[in-house]
Amino acid sequence: MRTRPLTGCPIRILFLMGAILLFSCPSYGQSNEATLSLRLQNATLEEFIRRVETATDYSFVYSEEVKLARPISLNTDGQPLRKVLDLAFTNQPVTYQITGKHILLKKKIEKPVSRKFTISGYVTDGTSSETLIGANIFESRQQQGTATNPYGFYSLTLPEGTTSLSVSYLGYTTRNLSFSLKRDTVLNIQLSSNLLLDEIVVVSDKVEAGIKATQMSAVDIPITQIKNTPTVLGEADVLKTLQLLPGVQAGMESSAGLYVRGGGPDQNLILLDGIPVYNIDHLFGFFSVFTPEAIKKVTLFKGSFPARFGGRLSSVVDVRTNDGDMKKYHGTISVGLLTSKLHFEGPIIKDRTSFNISLRRTYFDLLASPFMKSSDKMGYHFYDVNAKLNHKFSDRSRLFLSFYQGKDKYSYTLDDEWGGGSNYTNDYSRTKLDWGNTVVSSRWNYIFNSKLFSNTTLAYNHYKMITTSHEKYTNSSEVGKSETQLDSDFHSGINDWSWQTDFDFTPSPRHHIKFGAGYLYHTFHPEVSTSKVIERQGESSTQEVNANPASDAIKAHEASAYMEDNFELTPQLSLNAGLHFSLFHVQKKTYHAIEPRLSLRYQLSREVALKAAYTQMTQYVQLLTGAPVSLPTDLWVPVTDNIKPMQSHQFSLGGYYTGIAGWEFSAEAYYKNMKNVLEYKDAVSFFGTSSNWVNKVEMGTGRAAGIELMIQKTAGKTTGWVAYTLAKSDRLFENGSINYGRRFPYKFDRRHSISILANHKFSNRIDVGASWTYNSGCMATIPMETTALIRPGGGVSDGNYVESRNNYRLPPSHLLNLGINFNKKTKHGMRTWSISLYNVYNAMNPNMAYYKAGETISYKTFTPEGVEEITVTEEKKPKLTKWTVLTLIPSVTYTYKF
Repeated sequence: MRTRPLTGCPIRILFLMGAILLFSCPSYGQSNEATLSLRLQNATLEEFIRRVETATDYSFVYSEEVKLARPISLNTDGQPLRKVLDLAFTNQPVTYQITGKHILLKKKIEKPVSRKFTISGYVTDGTSSETLIGANIFESRQQQGTATNPYGFYSLTLPEGTTSLSVSYLGYTTRNLSFSLKRDTVLNIQLSSNLLLDEIVVVSDKVEAGIKATQMSAVDIPITQIKNTPTVLGEADVLKTLQLLPGVQAGMESSAGLYVRGGGPDQNLILLDGIPVYNIDHLFGFFSVFTPEAIKKVTLFKGSFPARFGGRLSSVVDVRTNDGDMKKYHGTISVGLLTSKLHFEGPIIKDRTSFNISLRRTYFDLLASPFMKSSDKMGYHFYDVNAKLNHKFSDRSRLFLSFYQGKDKYSYTLDDEWGGGSNYTNDYSRTKLDWGNTVVSSRWNYIFNSKLFSNTTLAYNHYKMITTSHEKYTNSSEVGKSETQLDSDFHSGINDWSWQTDFDFTPSPRHHIKFGAGYLYHTFHPEVSTSKVIERQGESSTQEVNANPASDAIKAHEASAYMEDNFELTPQLSLNAGLHFSLFHVQKKTYHAIEPRLSLRYQLSREVALKAAYTQMTQYVQLLTGAPVSLPTDLWVPVTDNIKPMQSHQFSLGGYYTGIAGWEFSAEAYYKNMKNVLEYKDAVSFFGTSSNWVNKVEMGTGRAAGIELMIQKTAGKTTGWVAYTLAKSDRLFENGSINYGRRFPYKFDRRHSISILANHKFSNRIDVGASWTYNSGCMATIPMETTALIRPGGGVSDGNYVESRNNYRLPPSHLLNLGINFNKKTKHGMRTWSISLYNVYNAMNPNMAYYKAGETISYKTFTPEGVEEITVTEEKKPKLTKWTVLTLIPSVTYTYKF
């Protein structure tokens, strides 16, 4: 039987016939199928059917809808019928079904391919057009989400069709958007501030830091929290707020230093809009250089560092400044006991160009000057200037120009004269000490397409310390007049020229790729000093000039490249994997390192997540310091032929729970080992000179381990956190030049640290803040025995101490600070009176401590025959002397926002 195509027959009749044939004819198994040999070249469907029907007893049934996309070419030899049909209809819009002795051909119905499109754009403040960093964008139907990058840009790829977006940011009303996604779409989203959310002061659920993030050991600190944290003299400080987090401590009591997870102060990468800042302290370490009014976002990374960061071992503090309001002018004036501040921003060209400027200055010198003697005056002040221009060329292109300068200036003048008439003596001396940073940068954001975002930064960074002194001694008598003049100059610093290009690429919602490269050209000036001595006697004079032989600048080249991918393996498991490559060339020596970074997150449930991470870091510069506080005489120096780069390997585990509304619980454990860490050798110290510093230090290894617990309340009238850290850190120098080759505790090894921070909002007019900290004492080196030598002629001098490095733990310290703000709206803005109490119960915590242990002094004398020991000994009792700088200090600050 042979069946021809059915023409003019309705489709339903065709399928009815097919059904009748299906149930009325017997089926034949594969084993009964015919085999055939065919050789066809560009055959039509009709020709193929005719050849098959001729060679077998099968017949075809099909309609006019069945057509080939291309002719059939076959060359088979004794192949089963099904095999021949499969080959014939491969990549053809035809399907077949064998029913009894009939072959039913049907038109293949193609399933529609689900197309995907990308939504991208900026999320901004609806009032000022300020970009919002870390805003969350979530699509409920696909359960896909992302967050804005440090420049406020986002990219999210979704299937075609109805889309429901939810856009949220702390302190802003959540915005819901529903639309039909039919093409790649640029969607710039503006959010409106919601005053009802002002009481929420702890950031949660962020891409970098929250339970849903792959990265761990990262914390975002909102500026509201920084401003509401009570501190000394009411001066809000970024770094002092960071010190209240687990794993972070201040070092010396009340200072703005950062010691993170057993690392030193030079192991922290401090970034201002992506540019490293070398000196972050004012007032000898008691305040930081960051003015809160100029800052938009602060993020601390203390482990599990993303691959885009490198150059330090212990932490990254990423500080981002405000871009400037593009719609209207507004600002803040603040007057306190220590400083006054002015912040002003607004449009230059509305919706196109804006500016932002913040100024801060102390006036201790102005207030103290009237109370000083005219012959004995001391002056000190510091200032900060932050300025930024922001220009929007288009939705795809933006340019930022930034400037920061911060300086400390100290001076002391003594002018003393006594005697009279022709017989008098005059002593005059003037000392000046200036230090600070200057950072100039330009950033260009460009969107290549909806999935690829770039940022290119060019910057100049300059840190310099200068100290000068002028002394003049004049003596006049009947014999004549003599004069001696001494002038000296000492300065050190670093100049950096840098370039960095970063890319954000989002090929799909499951992948967020970052990659980039950078280059820094360093010029180190460890020390440059000159001195001049002039002596005059009557009409004659002599002059002597000395220059430091170590004054040559050190040039260095530093390059880096990185790539990281944050991707979702399953809905429960995500991975952040990356590599950071670094290279450092100095004095014909080249070092390089490949640093792997890996983070894993497993979502046990919606409220519970587990995370693990491994990070390797390399550091090529060190800070030479010999004091427990930051001093302007501290010097930055690079690696050398003999001093190798410091390296660290850190392993972290963490668990996170958010099952109680408005609360977050976290527990993290870490272990970090370090190599090539530097310490001064025994009986060697640093006194503001880098001469032969390589011979004064030793390289060794370090370990740090700890457990960090944190409970945060993120919503309601009362917010804040409780943090506890159990930690241990030590050092080992096996060659014996330090502590006889034995392991010893790190100087700032504190076993227990507790911090409590709380803010309560009574109403829109009154809110209060409090912080309490407890820390185990840090370590100190205690001399156990002193040998005194009696020199020929009767002089007595101390011999070398016999001691163990960091062998005594100082007493613990604890501190309570309180603050209250009184707010009142006015016709043109809001005024705030802030009253704070630092060290409320006047705890006498040691800023510094000097401990003299019990001694047995044996007197020895030199004789012509040699050294003879005298048996007379003197016993001295132990004595601990503590120096407390900051006791109970009240302060008041007036702020007016307009």
